[in-house]
Amino acid sequence: MPLSPDRRLQLRIACALALVIGVNAVVLSVLAWGVHRGLSASGHAIQFDLGLPATVGAVLLGAIGLVAVQARYGSKRVVADLETEPIEGDGPRDVGARVRRLAKQADVPVPPVAVADRDEPNCLTIGTQRSPTVVITTGSLKQLDDDELDAVLAHEIAHLANRDLTVVSAVAAIVAIGDRLLERERTLREFLVSIIVVAFYAIAAFWIILLLAAPFLVIATLFIFVSAVARLLLAVNAITIGLFAKTREHAADRGASELTGDPAALASALETLSGDDRPNRDARLDASATLGIVPQSLSVDRSDDGDEEGWFDRWFVSQFSALRENISNYSANEEDSATPEWRDQESTTAEWREPDYSADDEPKSWIVEPFVESLVSPVRNRVRRLLSWRPATHPTTEARIEQLQTLEWRRRN
Repeated sequence: MPLSPDRRLQLRIACALALVIGVNAVVLSVLAWGVHRGLSASGHAIQFDLGLPATVGAVLLGAIGLVAVQARYGSKRVVADLETEPIEGDGPRDVGARVRRLAKQADVPVPPVAVADRDEPNCLTIGTQRSPTVVITTGSLKQLDDDELDAVLAHEIAHLANRDLTVVSAVAAIVAIGDRLLERERTLREFLVSIIVVAFYAIAAFWIILLLAAPFLVIATLFIFVSAVARLLLAVNAITIGLFAKTREHAADRGASELTGDPAALASALETLSGDDRPNRDARLDASATLGIVPQSLSVDRSDDGDEEGWFDRWFVSQFSALRENISNYSANEEDSATPEWRDQESTTAEWREPDYSADDEPKSWIVEPFVESLVSPVRNRVRRLLSWRPATHPTTEARIEQLQTLEWRRRN
């Protein structure tokens, strides 16, 4: 039975696209205003007399063109590090044949299929609505049984039938930009902390504080700007994803159930894909999590790869972090070397021993600790939770399984 697009989802997609176009229009307007002000300050101003309607129209056309580029290249750029191998013929476990059968059943063009050599079980669709590619990981091929594999592939075919790939690709591109800005924000924050610590230890050397004042002000200004833009994009992404993400996945789940006639198989597949033994990396930090059937990151984690350290991290952040560590170690060594002479003298009555403080039995100040525990720690924890908050890209697995159980009950009755 051919699948028809979900009308409720189409309305939400239209609202999400309107919001994405509006965000791009604002960005283009700010860039155009900045360029115009810069040229005016340099005495090379360019006069435009298009009128308000023509100006608004030009900005909207530019925004639509930018969204079209994001929709075309967004999903592929997000998973650029994901090495995929196109399937010729049926492929492993007859994946190609399964997709062809499901696509014909849903009355949608048969998409190419590729396999990604990743242990994380997931399945996603990349590309554009006119030229999509269904990508499945080797982890999915190993862990899913035949019925579950059919259900997962039917879920991706349902996305094509619902025509939601354009908006999710554009949103994924914006989420990727926000992710990179948040990474820069964390880097700048670490740099600022390093400068403050170095200045604190070098408080006696006034010239060092004066030397660090200028870079501190520059980095602080850059940090405030990057943080503001990143948080603004995060808010926009939260609104955009909230408009269609959950409805999108629920609609695809219903479509997959119609294609396979087995909602229980998809529910079982979701439980398998959303197992508890997944990597600890928070998928909400990654734009690739918006594309898969489950919110599992599919990008390469380069956090432990020292060779990929950028020039800013290598020449600035790392240097100040190393200097901060060296100063801390030097201060600790100075304290250890300042041992009273009486400690080294032998005594006939008693022998002096260094107090042995364990991690849970450290000396604490009765003045400072109550203040820290009651006031500072709660505020610090709330700030950390606020800074680490990210919008959910998918409905919860429990909610999806509950919907599928309802569909299974209706099918049997």
